[in-house]
Parts: sequence; C-alpha cells; structure tokens
Amino acid sequence: MVGRYFWITMSNSSPTDERSKPKKHSTKKSLVSAPPTPIDVFNDSDPGDATQRNFRYQHAFGVILLVAGKMGNRPYVAIWCEQHEDLLAERSDGTFDGYQIKTSRPENGPWKLNDLELIKTIGRFTGLVREFGNAINEVFFVSNTECDSIGKEATNDRRRSLCPRLFLEHVQSCSAPSEINSVFSLTFQNLQAECGCSEAVLFQTLHKMNIVLGPSRSEFEAAISHEHIAQLDQCKELNADQLDAFRDYLIGVVYRASSLQTGDPIRHLRPLINGGDIDPRLANKRLPVESLVIYAAQSQGPHVFQYVGESLIELGKLGRSTVLKQKLTAGGLSDQIDYMAERERSAERHLLEDVQRRPERYPELMKQIEQVVLGECREAHLRARQTSAPYGPAMLIDVQNRLRKIAREETALIGDHTYECLIGMVGLLTRECVVWWSPSFPIEGD
Repeated sequence: MVGRYFWITMSNSSPTDERSKPKKHSTKKSLVSAPPTPIDVFNDSDPGDATQRNFRYQHAFGVILLVAGKMGNRPYVAIWCEQHEDLLAERSDGTFDGYQIKTSRPENGPWKLNDLELIKTIGRFTGLVREFGNAINEVFFVSNTECDSIGKEATNDRRRSLCPRLFLEHVQSCSAPSEINSVFSLTFQNLQAECGCSEAVLFQTLHKMNIVLGPSRSEFEAAISHEHIAQLDQCKELNADQLDAFRDYLIGVVYRASSLQTGDPIRHLRPLINGGDIDPRLANKRLPVESLVIYAAQSQGPHVFQYVGESLIELGKLGRSTVLKQKLTAGGLSDQIDYMAERERSAERHLLEDVQRRPERYPELMKQIEQVVLGECREAHLRARQTSAPYGPAMLIDVQNRLRKIAREETALIGDHTYECLIGMVGLLTRECVVWWSPSFPIEGD
C-alpha cells in the first residue's frame, strides 16, 4: 500500500502461465483507488450550503441598496433588514420600499404567475400594503432568474396571462379592477384567491409592484465589489482585495442586522407596556446609509492605528462595587449610576463572549478598545473641567457624542463593537479609577 492506493501487476499471460514462470514485475502498472472517504466526493444532495449561499445573496443585495442610496441612485436614507420584508428601504420622504429576494436555478425556467414562490411573494406584498397603506411606496420582486418574456403581439393567451411583465403592465394601465381585460382577469382572480385579500388591495399592490433582475448566483460577489462598490468616490482607487474586503464587511453588517441579536442592555429595562424607548431589537435592524457606507479600511489591519502595552481591565474580575457610585455622584451624575452600572455589566459579558468567539483577536483588541475609550474620556475631561463643577453631565454628553461617532465611522479601530459596548467600557474604566467625572479624590474603602 502506498497512501490510499496499491499497485497490481499487469500481464498478457494467463494466471496458470504466470505461476509457472519466475516472478517478474511488469513495467505496466495501473493505479486502483481505495474506497473514497467522506471528503473525497462532493455531496450535492445536502441543501445546507445552498441555503447559506441564498441567504448571502439576500444580504449582498442589501449592500447593493446601501450603495445605491449612498450614490444617490435611489432616495434611500436607511435599510431595514428582515423587518416585514427581506429588505425594507427607508426613503427620504418617509415612505418605504419593500424587497423580496428569491433565488432560483436558471434551469427551472423563467418565473411565471403560477409559480408558488412568486404567488407567495405577492401575498406578502398585499399584507404589507393592507397594513401600512400609502406608507409603502413600491414593492420589488428580485431574483437571479428572469421572469418569462413574451411580446404583446403573441397569440398564446395562456402564456401571456402568466407573463409577470405583461400582466403588471396591463394592470397598471387600468384605473380599476373592472378594466382588466379577459386575458388577464382569470390570473387576477386566481391571485386574489391565493392571497386571500380583497380585489381593491390586490389592485393597489400590483400598482406598486415591479420586478428586478439581480446578478447571477455565480457572479454576485464580484459584481458587488467591482460594479457597485467600486463606483463610490472613496473606493475608486482601491485594489481588488480591498474592494472584496469592504464588500465582505458590509455583507456581514447586513447579516447581523437581519437577526434578533442585540447586546443593548436597555432590552432588560424597557417596559413592555407604554414603554417609551425604542425596542433595541428593532433599532439594530436599521442600517443608515450615510454613516455606514464609509470605507475605513475595515479589513486592512496594517492601516489601523495600533495601541501597545498591557490591558487595564481584567474581564470577570470582581470589582469594587462603590467606586462607580462615588465617582459619578461627585461628578453630578448620581441619576446615571444605574444606567452606567448596567452598561458596564453588559459590556463585560459581551466582551467575554467575544473572547470565546474570536480568541485570536485578544488581548490586543481589548487593549485597543480601552485606549480608544480612555483617550476620548480624557480629552472630554480636559475640556469639561474648564467650567465650574460639577461638570460631569457636560463631560458625559461629550463622551457619548464622541463614542457614537467612533462606533459609526471607525469600526475597524474597535473590532466592529457597538456604541453600547464602548459606553460599558467607560463604566469599567471608571471603576478602575482611570476615568474621572470630577477632580480626583480619595475613594472611600479603597
């Protein structure tokens, strides 16, 4: 045996003749493979990887919308991920466009109006319009596969009636359902029955509906990098690797916003009845175009300023419980004690979880976050102490503004952590007596 193969000798003689002759090995040899292992043969029956690719396609289309908004090609100020639709685009006039993303194998043929997935999409659109009315501006069916195409002059009425483009063009040319002609009226009635809505709602929805042919599943990543992102002024000089890295960063942002994951501790404080705060799960779904689509070398580590030295914070270590209270009280921030303590605990838990997820980034990333936050706190303290005491409230507002800007525009500097994590780090550093909200003083019990 050699590896997973073995050699057998080949001869033109019969087995009987071979045994009667001296043993000689022929120079002709054939390689016979041993039984394959599970990693030798591609498994095309497992839908797992195809499902992941389809989700990535959806998240990638979110990047296309973000870039379109940034460039002014669409009037979008923000994208909401998995909020009533796959993607909900917030327009500058306060209305919304809904996007349903459906991938399909091209060999399945073009989309027709008797395809179940297209019917279900129209049903979702009718529910959206029925619930929110004129707040919905347009709705879009997006796919990597074309819809059936047939000319208006075609005589096959059956095929014409199932052609999405011809159907929508005709319905949108009518001012009332009663004007739909006999070719398309049966299709309209079938859709109404499948969607379970009134003809008025279906008619209104179809007037808002359009079709978009997205990039193919085999090229969508390259198309986003080199046909969309490359058009941004700040990205025109980037090389292919930098464009791909920025694309992956943005797709990752859309992916995270498409889940219910949130590290905001306000979720533990927000009243369910008559709560005034926005649900943090909902807030995390909104991706603002202007502040998000900014190239900041997210994946180019050598371009990010690196801090050196040892970390000040030891995660999981039991801290002195009265330090935070004493220091905030002295700074005139006694009403912020519970808020800061909760953020501090949540940030510590969040960072401990991140250490488990990305152990290769620590402790360097911990030092990075500490120094970014500490630097902003000390600069804010220097400015605030020029005024009369207590100056804690003014300093806290300044720190909040600074950290929001960093979380929005310098994500690479802080390892893609959130504003809430940075505020929690402020609490941790306050407890460690390196951040002060007033002139320093002896800590009781220290």
